[in-house]
Amino acid sequence: AVYLSFTDKEIGAVAHFTGLQNYSKLLQTTLFSRTVINSLVYTAFALVLKLFGGLALAVLLNRPFIGQRVVKAMLLLPWIMPTVFSTMIWSWIFHPTFSIVNEILINKLGWLSQPIPFLLDPRWAMASLIFVNVWRGVPFFGITFLAAIQSVSTEIIEASKIDGASAWTSFWRIKFPIIRPVVIIVMLISTIGTLSDFDLPFLLTRGGPDNSTTLFALTAYTLSLSAGKIGLGAAVTMTMFPILILLVIASLISVRRQQSQ
Repeated sequence: AVYLSFTDKEIGAVAHFTGLQNYSKLLQTTLFSRTVINSLVYTAFALVLKLFGGLALAVLLNRPFIGQRVVKAMLLLPWIMPTVFSTMIWSWIFHPTFSIVNEILINKLGWLSQPIPFLLDPRWAMASLIFVNVWRGVPFFGITFLAAIQSVSTEIIEASKIDGASAWTSFWRIKFPIIRPVVIIVMLISTIGTLSDFDLPFLLTRGGPDNSTTLFALTAYTLSLSAGKIGLGAAVTMTMFPILILLVIASLISVRRQQSQ
């Protein structure tokens, strides 16, 4: 991919070295600028929602209740379910004409007079994409955070209760600093997966409407396989590489500092 990004390689043609010409072309196109903005918005919102959703889920599951093991197993279903299968279901739920959500809100409850344009409006399409990503990712975050929370020494928690610390204070001042390395690693893994996500936007929105949900991997696919410009598509994928390298370095430094304290 690195090599091809510096060539004019097209399907069925011989590659010739062109230097930074592909990157120069990308910077001059509105498609690439939309792709960068969409990818950053998609990744940022999805990560924040998955982080706080996962923490809330872990705190709830950390309390004993009847059927706890069954609930934990059921919560993992969105994450272990094949992306193609789950996205097909969500595409039906968000369908412009046959949306079950609009059917309930309009005909059953009477809360709306017009259907919500889930996949027809740019903002709603991005929101729908983020929602499905969060739906799939929160269970993984929650179960991982739960395992980290349960590894915290009970003696420390009991000592904080004796000192009069509330449940809120105990979590943010004691538990969260201890599980922070796990949080950082999970966030790093999720950032890499979310920033390079292809299956979900390809199956749910195809990058539309009006390229409002086009992400890095989808743009690379469109340029490489649909348009046949392999070199230009490879250049798109390489623009993610420096961002991911910086994220990995920053995460490792943070974890090492945490472990050395």
